[in-house]
Parts: sequence; C-alpha cells; structure tokens
Amino acid sequence: MDISAIIITFADMERINWIDWGKCVCMTMVVFVHLPQHGDSFVLRYCSSVVLASFFFISGYLKKPTSSVKSSLRKYWNTLLLPYLAYNLLFFPYWLVRRLMENPEPLSFATVLKPVAGVFLPQLNSPFSCELNGITWFLIALFLMHLIADLCQHIRHGNMLLLLLCLVTIVLYGANKYYHYAPNLTYNGFVRCLTFYAMGHLFRQRGLWTTGRPRRCLATALLALSLSIAVFYWHIHESHFVLHIALFYIVNILSVFGILGLCRTASPYRSGVVVLVSTGTMVIMGLHPMVIGCINFALEHLLAVCPIYYSTLESVGLALAIVAMLLPVILLCIRRYPLLLGKRNQRVLPIEAAR
Repeated sequence: MDISAIIITFADMERINWIDWGKCVCMTMVVFVHLPQHGDSFVLRYCSSVVLASFFFISGYLKKPTSSVKSSLRKYWNTLLLPYLAYNLLFFPYWLVRRLMENPEPLSFATVLKPVAGVFLPQLNSPFSCELNGITWFLIALFLMHLIADLCQHIRHGNMLLLLLCLVTIVLYGANKYYHYAPNLTYNGFVRCLTFYAMGHLFRQRGLWTTGRPRRCLATALLALSLSIAVFYWHIHESHFVLHIALFYIVNILSVFGILGLCRTASPYRSGVVVLVSTGTMVIMGLHPMVIGCINFALEHLLAVCPIYYSTLESVGLALAIVAMLLPVILLCIRRYPLLLGKRNQRVLPIEAAR
C-alpha cells in the first residue's frame, strides 16, 4: 500500500490536520533530543525544554468528555495503561540483553526484579526498583491528567479547580527543581506538563484554533517562536530561581503558539505520511529508545568509537530516519495490533494521494 495515498481514521476520532502536523513535528523532536549529541547545544537545550509542552497541549485539546469517571477508567485502561504495560514488556528483552553485554556479572533475581517493580511503580528509581522503558512515563501522566479533567467536568466550577491545580503543580515543579525531593520521571512530567494539558483542554472547550487565516497564523507563530527563543536565552542565564521557573513557563507557552501555530499554517496541506506518524505517535514513542540503542551499538562497533555522539545536523537526519524506519511498524499495528496505538478498533480508508 502506498503510504502517501492513505489517510488512517479511527471510529472514535475525527482527524484535525494541524494536530497531525503538530504530533508529527513534536514526535520527530522527541527522537532528536534523545540522541547522544556533542556538547549541550542551544538547539538541543531549547528543543528538550519545549517539546513536551506542545505534546501535552495537543493531548488536552483532543480530550473528549466522558459520561462518568467509571467509563473514564475503563477507556483509559484500554488506551493508556495496557499500552504502558505492553511497551515495557517489549522493552524488557532489550534491557536484559543490554545489561548482560554491559555487565558480565551473573544476574541476580533481585536485579531482574528491580525494573519489573519499576513498571508497577511508574518508572520509580529507588533501592528496590528502577525505570525500564522510562519514556513511557508520559502514558501514566496522561492517564492522571485525563482523570483529573473528567473529575473537573462533573463538578461545579471544575475549570477553576483545574486552573488552581495547575498553579499548585507549577509550585511543585519549581520546588522539585530546587530541592530534588522526587526524582521520579512520572511525577516530574506530571507537575511540569499539567499546565499545558489544561491549556489545550480549555482552548478546545472555548472553540479556539478551529479557524484562522493562514497569513495571520504564520505571522503570529513566527513572532511567538522568536520571543520563545529569546526568552529561553534569558531563562538559561537567569540566576534568580523563582524568575528562572517563571521564564520556563513563559518560554513553553510561547513555544506552543509558535510550533503549533506553524502547524496550523500547514493545515491546508494533507499528507499521508504525516497522518501515519501522527497515528503511530505511541509506537514511535515506545520503540524509539530501543532503535536508538541498536543504532548506537552498531555505529560504535563499525566506527570503533565508544561512546558515539552526533552533531546537530546528524541528529536531525537520524531522527527523521528513525521515524521513517518505524512507519512499517505503525502500519502493522494499524492492521493487527491497535492496542499499541492506544486504540481498540480502527479502519484504514485508502484515498486519493494527498496533494
């Protein structure tokens, strides 16, 4: 099947083209920031700082109301928690082989049990547990955010409560950065990103970003992105801690308007590849650490360089290549394993090639 000639739709979801572009761009950025790179370049630091904001904004924007908290739990068990377990199960053989190669000492039962315990203690690093497929923290964090949004939906002044929770998590994020009281990936990601999830959720409720003039969107996006980069430069050199944290959120909010604003200008242009990447975001997120690890191992032995690092341009090219490598896996999941897409059912509709 020609990838450029398909659009994948699901029975429970209507496609929003700028969302597809946004997920495609952000997913490529995630792969980019996880590649080992020379030094700590400004581009790498900026992308690492802002990519999650747009991702969680999109998740909040796509959030649909549910009839009850019970139905929410059933839905998110199927679409988030089961994939979380599946991607950690797929990751375990890779972890085991890598552990044996890096440490020739025999594995003890306690050593093998630690990553298993870490799966059930949302990727917690502790004396008795450790992260396995650490990137899957986002599924647990998203599960909690969806539940909070559903709870707020069914109570009076729910939106005000959600905004209050965002303020609390901003304080908790700043406190954790200062005191390092909770190094857990899931906790850090949750308190860092709830604000952007709520922002997307409230945008959708208010009917924002459903329409827009392309030229105005482009001008606004370029201005927001430029301001975001400028404020980020201030943020990384700001020594006053409270202002440093405040600037972090300003940078990320501006980046949402910049990155997703640019994607909105691309909305008239439909691409089967973009939709495929958007549909398979969970697949790429869950599998790309293993792909990166295998590529690094192969290049280290081929080039006799250990450890290997890439330049910024090399990392961009490699990120695009890794996303392309996973497209056949996404197609396979669409046809046979929708669970790995966070879906319970799907249909593939061939259409005329996107122009």
